Amino acid sequence: MALDHLLPGQTQALVPEGPLPTEFESRALFKGEDLEVMLLLMPEGRRMLDHRVDGEITMQCIKGCVDVISHALGEPDPRPKARLTEGELMYLQRGEPHQLLAVVGSVVLLTIALRKN
Repeated sequence: MALDHLLPGQTQALVPEGPLPTEFESRALFKGEDLEVMLLLMPEGRRMLDHRVDGEITMQCIKGCVDVISHALGEPDPRPKARLTEGELMYLQRGEPHQLLAVVGSVVLLTIALRKN
């Protein structure tokens, strides 16, 4: 379900009431000139394939557990992974290729520092 972007001072629950969706959902909570915040709702076993973002990012696991696979974690072959559990935060540099795998149904808060041209 698409949400309107948050307005300054407005609040938003990060964990949906009831069970998590059975399909992957990405919700843009807001996007400003310098910052974008997204909520990822990931069912168990769902993978977010390799991608990169043109900005520094943080990923915070709000609920569940996800594996983060990234070259930033060490030698790329095999690509290392780190497990991000509830309450943990991870930072990745701009342009760092990474992917996510939901070990269990998970909610991840993604913050992107937008690059200025």
